[in-house]
Amino acid sequence: MANGANKFTWNQDSVNKLVHDASTDIRVVRPLLKLYGKQGGYTPNIFGHQVVLQEKNGLTIPSNENLTPVILSCDITLQQDQFSDEDDTLAVEAAYRVAAAEDAVILLGGESAQDFIEDLGVTAEKNELKAQTGLLPKDASKVQQPILDSIVQGIAELQEKSRLGRYAAVVSLDLFQQAMKPRQNPFDAPIYEIRPLLIENGFRQSQALPINTGVIFSLNGDGLKIAVPVDTSVEFVQEKKEVFLQVVEQIRLVVDVPEAVAALK
Repeated sequence: MANGANKFTWNQDSVNKLVHDASTDIRVVRPLLKLYGKQGGYTPNIFGHQVVLQEKNGLTIPSNENLTPVILSCDITLQQDQFSDEDDTLAVEAAYRVAAAEDAVILLGGESAQDFIEDLGVTAEKNELKAQTGLLPKDASKVQQPILDSIVQGIAELQEKSRLGRYAAVVSLDLFQQAMKPRQNPFDAPIYEIRPLLIENGFRQSQALPINTGVIFSLNGDGLKIAVPVDTSVEFVQEKKEVFLQVVEQIRLVVDVPEAVAALK
């Protein structure tokens, strides 16, 4: 990030590529979703287009649906003796924490994700965070049956709501482990029956999900998207004796068709 004894200089493009690549490597949910809206600058709102089925008028979209995005950031402090240090550990670590926080917000919604992201050392403005909707309903129950049966039931629920095909599921670590564990021989683990039901690489686990919980969704149509006005990057804050930076991004999950998502049961 820097060169020259006790003089801070940095190549912002190089550092931004570094944190972008580091966060891409560990994201769970974003790679499954369609990218939506403009990028390259902060915005106060995202336009939603939630589809409503009315008895008389068929499908319609309410006017002026404004969704609040959230800024997630992780602070970095460089001491003077680190100004010439070419090690990028701090930037990469901050990028990892912001990406993990992003998964938590997308899956749990802002209020439910708050403790998780605070434990990561990631900050977000309280009102922005509170406005975030997650894929997993707040009242979601624990999974009460084998993971294969839960996946099949989830698909059946989605199909009842006319959400057909291109399914993906994100589950807690214990459910992921259950799916990978052989029942009687090395090749009869539930995962071998789960994978054909989902898109390629569509069965994932997230550290953000509480034990025995998961969510399944259909990616057909245009019902689930992710807005990223500002992708993961490093911003200069100020320089005193130390240099203060932050890894930051602005995102918003857009759920235009709520029927495309179901909690595993």
